[in-house]
Amino acid sequence: MCFFALGFAVVVCSWWLHIKSADYRPLMGSPWFTAPVVLIFSAKLSMLLGAVGCAGAWFEKKVLLFMYIITMIVIFVALLFGVVFVIAFNERVAMSARKELLENIRHYPGDEGADENNARKTMNSIQKRLRCCGVDQYQDWFNAQVWTGQPYVPDSCCIEETNGCGKQIAANETYGLIYLDGCFNMIQMEINRNLMIVGILAFILVFVEGFCIVAALGLLCYLRQRDRYI
Repeated sequence: MCFFALGFAVVVCSWWLHIKSADYRPLMGSPWFTAPVVLIFSAKLSMLLGAVGCAGAWFEKKVLLFMYIITMIVIFVALLFGVVFVIAFNERVAMSARKELLENIRHYPGDEGADENNARKTMNSIQKRLRCCGVDQYQDWFNAQVWTGQPYVPDSCCIEETNGCGKQIAANETYGLIYLDGCFNMIQMEINRNLMIVGILAFILVFVEGFCIVAALGLLCYLRQRDRYI
């Protein structure tokens, strides 16, 4: 029962991290091959197989226990490699996300009378939630095609968002109206925090899975030894 409670807790926490990254997930390449998704899949599969293991132990079915042990070992190894792979490629994905952010700024549409497109939705959502502006700094917006040569930023950069507030700044003076931190560093900080949480959850899940595998192996050996003398 404790194993199922742990699996459910891991799924809930991982899903929360997955939803939390919704703003910048489109920038990360494959939105479904992330550390939280790998952990969710592994935890759900472990919970499902846990039922098989419980049935095998309760009814003393060696075939079910054997299936449980083999499959859990596969999941155990896959989880380790999956999380390590995602973390190892974090830096490469981050650089790709930075390039995508700069591209979104270049293709950002005008604020007035423009249809919402992916670039505008993504940038506005990121800047509002993370309280940042631009990629590395707010001056990145000065290169946007929509207002070439003008020191403007989107209204989503404003501390108190009002219509046209992003056009009330000068090239080197913000008058305290907008956020000054670039979004890339904020995204990296959040990703690193999320990866640390995922790493802790993965370690706990792997530890418990390892314990379950050892316990199932012990029970299987006991049943085989007992049947030999019956």
